[in-house]
Amino acid sequence: MTITKNPLKAIVLGFFAVIVLGCVLLLLPFSSKNGTSLVDALFTSTSAVCVTGLITLPMSHFTLFGQIVILALIQVGGFGYMSMTSFVMIAFKRKLTYKDKLLLKEALNYPEMHSITSFFKRIMFFGIFCELVGAIILMFAFAPKMGLEKGLYYAVFHSISAFNNAGFSLFADSLVGYKYNVVVNFTIMSLIVLGGIGFIVIDELFLYKKGKISYLSLHTKAVLSFTAALIIGGALLIFLLERNGILAHHSFLKDALVSFFQSITTRTAGFNTIDLSYMHNSTIFLFVILMFIGASPGGTGGGIKTTTAFVVLKAIYSYIRGEKDVNAFKRRVSDEVVYKSFVVLSLSFIVVSLSSFILSDIENVNFLKVLFESVSAISTVGLSIGNTNVSLSGSFDDLGKLIIIVLMFVGRVGLFSFSVALFRRKSTKHYRLAEGRIFV
Repeated sequence: MTITKNPLKAIVLGFFAVIVLGCVLLLLPFSSKNGTSLVDALFTSTSAVCVTGLITLPMSHFTLFGQIVILALIQVGGFGYMSMTSFVMIAFKRKLTYKDKLLLKEALNYPEMHSITSFFKRIMFFGIFCELVGAIILMFAFAPKMGLEKGLYYAVFHSISAFNNAGFSLFADSLVGYKYNVVVNFTIMSLIVLGGIGFIVIDELFLYKKGKISYLSLHTKAVLSFTAALIIGGALLIFLLERNGILAHHSFLKDALVSFFQSITTRTAGFNTIDLSYMHNSTIFLFVILMFIGASPGGTGGGIKTTTAFVVLKAIYSYIRGEKDVNAFKRRVSDEVVYKSFVVLSLSFIVVSLSSFILSDIENVNFLKVLFESVSAISTVGLSIGNTNVSLSGSFDDLGKLIIIVLMFVGRVGLFSFSVALFRRKSTKHYRLAEGRIFV
């Protein structure tokens, strides 16, 4: 099957190739201090390319070269391997072919072919600009304690990791040591939101501000409103659920800062400023829901996406009210989008449930912790419940790690896209069967 007939298959294979290359580089003797097993190298490479952040080995295990490899994999995985390839081609003034543009369109989830090149140039400039500004700000927070050289390196690493919603941190405890640092918190939160809200939304807001378009699309309105609701609602619930727990005995402003940071990072980024192992079970389950929803389409985050959850909730509400159409912001949502949203939700629920069931049996671990790890993997979040500087997956045997690897990979390319790339075939039927009845 050619690329033009099934570009999604090419994207899936492309991500797989980058993961294999990363694995080979991490297996090199000078990539780590004490050597790395094949499974751990594959796990780390997958986690980096899929911008997840789950780790079986601490970052201190890797040499500077190994850490730079991981950082490069995060950058390629966050923007998409096709985006990075196109960036190099444009930088060397090579013209993109039709196949290149088709792959780029699918990789960026962009609806139009004719303007894909200009759109791509704008988002690449935006991404690099955000990472650069983030690194400069973080350097002023890190350098006083670490020195200029180390502070600059840590700033660049965490800026790229945050914008790409990767969650990798050079600190053993993620960002717990900076949980009340306003500069670090707001910089990381801003990078996460800008990277996860979706390039289509960012580009549309830019064009709207410039007066090149006269109105915002339904997609942008849905993403902005639902993202704001999730951030504020998540922060409020975390604050209320943990007011007598991990947030006890602190000032209101400090608790509010921690709550907002965790609400934002939990949906896709994977950084943490508190020890998750001390949270109440109710808060952990809230985190599972937030991770499952994830970021927005066309961004660097994962999950079923904010728009999917938005459409599903709107559809349920409309059906209960007896309305024929699903409407939002004075526009009708197409039946195809509604149907696809329920398919994405159902597939994700089935895969998460099945993987959690298998892992809880073979690893003999508390089901809630395994569910948390599975959702974190498939939603490419990277949060984990444990008392060490590695993820819960680090205690799994090789089979358990391979299951998490598959979840991370499927989550990055998109469960729906992965299924379409593998199983969709062109229909040869030119008729519809007679309708039957099923009672529900």
